[in-house]
Amino acid sequence: MCLRTATNQVQSSRPSIVGICALTLLFGALYFILRALPDAQCGFLHYEEIVNADGSIEFCATNHAGSLDLTRLQYPVEMVISLANESIPGMKQAVTLELFTPGGAPIAPHELAITHTKKMHVMLIDPALQDYHHVHPQADGLNGRYTFEFTPNRAGVYRVLVEIVPLRTRRQVIATGEIAVAGAPSAVLFENQTQCLVDGVCFNLRVPSERLRSGSDYRLDLQVSTVDGMAVELQEIMGAKGHMVAFDGAGKGFAHMHPVDSVLAARSAGIEPELAFFFNVPNPGWYRLFAQVQVNGRQLFGHFDLNVE
Repeated sequence: MCLRTATNQVQSSRPSIVGICALTLLFGALYFILRALPDAQCGFLHYEEIVNADGSIEFCATNHAGSLDLTRLQYPVEMVISLANESIPGMKQAVTLELFTPGGAPIAPHELAITHTKKMHVMLIDPALQDYHHVHPQADGLNGRYTFEFTPNRAGVYRVLVEIVPLRTRRQVIATGEIAVAGAPSAVLFENQTQCLVDGVCFNLRVPSERLRSGSDYRLDLQVSTVDGMAVELQEIMGAKGHMVAFDGAGKGFAHMHPVDSVLAARSAGIEPELAFFFNVPNPGWYRLFAQVQVNGRQLFGHFDLNVE
């Protein structure tokens, strides 16, 4: 009788063991699926550790387009912007940023990773999407206060986008704010434009021949030359020969793009390549792109308009 009872207990335990194994496999599969999904809380742009020749460490963005719809994302950061005086077009303005965690603790400079040679990237754009600035504030002590100067060239409320990567998370964090510049803003106007001339330098953006669609990856090739087509020597800026930012007409977000690996590989082989960027945006509509390069010590910003369906 005892033997029969023991056998029955073993038999009755088999379904539970099978069930446990099935659940283990299920949760294991879910774990890897969730790891593959983008981190909506901290954005889609992740960073990988790079050791420089001098032994210093920075975090370099992957080649993802880094497009962010800020209406769908929330970041664990709060920002306060203060100005030295009223902002007027054409007048240099001193700006102070204060960054805090949601609990009110200041975000000090030693808590920030270096990304593309800087601890903080600040992008400013006017409502007409014509006056773009990319600056790098300096820390004012350890109290989470940072300062910079910029000269707005147009009227209206400028959007301020601050990009940082806290060392403890190694994930991108975006803080947003506004700076009001006196005067009536101009309306934003778009046209299909893939060429522009800035201070005698020609920017030419080659895009795929098919219609651009949201949610798809595209390669954009940027060529910078003189007006007569001669090559222009691009100087390194923020660790690369060029950078690109895209703003959508609806003002929902932005994309911060960096050159793809194939360009870096070609450069190491002694070839002066065109710059190439991946472009992928979540929403249809018009986008204005700014390409930032440095020529003879001058920072130049070419701009283009693309329509995405």
